[in-house]
Amino acid sequence: MALLTVAVVLVAALGLLNLVLLLGVIRRLREHTDLLSDRQAQPPEVMSEVGSIPGEFVSTTLDGELRTRADIPPMTLVAFLSPACEHCEEQLPLLIERARTMPGGAEHVWIVVVGKGPDTEPYAAQFAGLATVFVEPGTGPLPLAFGVKGYPAFGLLDERGIVASTAFGIARLDLPVAR
Repeated sequence: MALLTVAVVLVAALGLLNLVLLLGVIRRLREHTDLLSDRQAQPPEVMSEVGSIPGEFVSTTLDGELRTRADIPPMTLVAFLSPACEHCEEQLPLLIERARTMPGGAEHVWIVVVGKGPDTEPYAAQFAGLATVFVEPGTGPLPLAFGVKGYPAFGLLDERGIVASTAFGIARLDLPVAR
């Protein structure tokens, strides 16, 4: 009978240990779920953080003009697009509309077409007259200076050249309105 009592106590203790471990696992899963839902609720970071200053760069426009960070005019819309990006294609009509209505005109809209190959030049040509256009590889000076993490990436620089807002879609970007 003593052996049976020891076996029952051992099984009960093992059951309690299992219950305690299971409750610990459930608590950790809830913590992970909260962390993941908080992360998914935030918009993805597409470029340098709001409040940061883009890094130094030297780049050549499609028209052959040399530009640096000091040449960025106040209140400038910057867009990074890739010809191979489906979401970039979806953003084009709204981007073109915003470029046409941007206060200051084409000087205050910088569009960087990121990629290599024969598709980049014709893709960039559609923005002629609407923006200051650049064609660069993904490791080019402008994507690096702005810390671009994905495409499309849109940003607005304030009057001091500081990143005022960023977005994955241009409709979510806080842009000034032309008067």
